[in-house]
Amino acid sequence: MNIIDVATVINPDLTPLNALQARYQWGERNHKIFSRFLKLESACLFPEEPLPQLLKGCLEKLLSRHPDKRNRIRYLAYAHSLNATFPYGVDSLRKLAATLLPAQTEVLSATQNSCASSFNALSLLTNLLPDEAEDGPQYAVLLTGEKCFHQTVQYANQNGIFGEGCTALLLTDDDTQPGCTVQGVGQAMIGGIGSRTYQSNPSIENRYDHDFMPTMMRAIHRALADAGIGADRLDVILPYHMSPITFDRIADTLNVPRSRVFRTHLYRLGHCFCGDGFINLHDCCFSPSVPRSGYFLAVAAGVAGSFGARVFHRKEDRSPR
Repeated sequence: MNIIDVATVINPDLTPLNALQARYQWGERNHKIFSRFLKLESACLFPEEPLPQLLKGCLEKLLSRHPDKRNRIRYLAYAHSLNATFPYGVDSLRKLAATLLPAQTEVLSATQNSCASSFNALSLLTNLLPDEAEDGPQYAVLLTGEKCFHQTVQYANQNGIFGEGCTALLLTDDDTQPGCTVQGVGQAMIGGIGSRTYQSNPSIENRYDHDFMPTMMRAIHRALADAGIGADRLDVILPYHMSPITFDRIADTLNVPRSRVFRTHLYRLGHCFCGDGFINLHDCCFSPSVPRSGYFLAVAAGVAGSFGARVFHRKEDRSPR
């Protein structure tokens, strides 16, 4: 799979941590952990914009850069952490596709893996797109982005805060085009804790905490093995925006410098559900000002025990745009 381009919608007017505390009332203990220990600064929120508007704006931004590919888009997939087809009406994705995409575009919803669902959606679209089409390359679009509309998706006790940044990826199975290829895939799971999405208890929480790092590292090592590289070949680690110290632990376990963790958004945007890895991939690899080449490791962890890791590769002579 080749990621040709990534578009993002990020509010330039970020909401400061103190304003979030006043809004969410998360208590003094959480605030001390968020501000002093985790060093969180702010979150990306869109208080006035509904989710369909944000996703449409992100898709429009992506399509405006690739008008020649619009009519060859076969699939539109929306990856989201909440187990609902769409929290604001099941027809919203179809209306979005009908407005902006060809009539033959198939609309898909990818979930069930919490915030790791977008990585699974990448694998799904890899299988759906034909390796070779008689009439030329075929394309797919992957959307991410959700709203912090309820306390359970506003902050996580002692771990971090959520954000509403959105992404849109243009994908193809044609690896000869400029872009960033998916070189390695790794999955792992803590089984039997699916109920954690709606209820939990101390036993489940203790098991999740105990098994977190071994399961995460299992997914990472599987992705590295699938890519055929060692950890020393990694140029950048792309985090998700929750519990920043986790990525120091990952770097230490892989025996790579902590400086390889991409921290531009780690403390500023909040955890944008399924989209963190792609927001960081955009700024690290697809930004016209500072495009990077090399191997990028992105990781994701779902609240219900699903873990994903992907190794992306961009060659120096393959400008993403």
